[in-house]
Amino acid sequence: MLRSPDYWEAAWHDGAVRQAQARLAGAAVVVLIGAALGAAAALPRGHSPPGGHRGGRTVAAPAGAAPAGTATASSSTAPRVAGPPPSLIAMLRSPEGWSRRPGGPVAGRLSGHNPFGQPQVLAVVGRPSPGGWVEVELPVRPNGSLGWIALHDVTLTETGYRVTVDLATRRVTVTDGTRVVLSTPAAVGTPSTPTPSGHTYLWELVRPGDPSGPYGPYIFGLAMFSDAYATFNGGDAQIGMHGQDEPGSIGRAASHGCIRLPNPVISRLAAMLPLGTPVTIR
Repeated sequence: MLRSPDYWEAAWHDGAVRQAQARLAGAAVVVLIGAALGAAAALPRGHSPPGGHRGGRTVAAPAGAAPAGTATASSSTAPRVAGPPPSLIAMLRSPEGWSRRPGGPVAGRLSGHNPFGQPQVLAVVGRPSPGGWVEVELPVRPNGSLGWIALHDVTLTETGYRVTVDLATRRVTVTDGTRVVLSTPAAVGTPSTPTPSGHTYLWELVRPGDPSGPYGPYIFGLAMFSDAYATFNGGDAQIGMHGQDEPGSIGRAASHGCIRLPNPVISRLAAMLPLGTPVTIR
């Protein structure tokens, strides 16, 4: 098969990538977002791309729970209009088991790091329970899977950012509380390879070796998987949000399920949004 941009967008993780550490160079990578990005690299732990902070704020755990760690806080002196509460993000401190109910038997396990060696982050559903458990979105099939993990095994941060993908209008909108940060046209999946709808979050951030290539300068891997593809090239079919080298595809149903953005936009989002930011695709 020719390794066209569409081919890379239809390729998935292989076993070597699942053991990658903080950076990848020359490794075969990804997800509907690429089995081989050449010199693709995960951003090092704690690194923010040029352009500013990542928007995470540390959250104090409920009384009696282990204290959370530190995180970079955003600040603003502007008055805020009442809006949706910030979303919580759980970062695992070590490999952790998850249960189907608070305190239940272990139903599965999560690595302490994502496939690119970055800390494993999970979007939190609601707020922690008084008993010291937190419900999280899981980066596994089927899409929308939820599980419970012990609060004392995670560091909680929060973010006011939210990403909304409108499949009908082919637009991506980013908000911070009630404020619209940006709204941009995007390419989405074709009718035969649609972008799945539902709730997910930003799970991974990858910087391709060639910023002018089919993925542009950055790729966000989502904790969401294709409904059209089960596997390809020996791995699962993960959905991504990334740049592109086909500006004419923006605003069209043109991808294998990934969300393509203008390259300046994905660069701005890579500098702005923390992993764990909630994403709604509708």
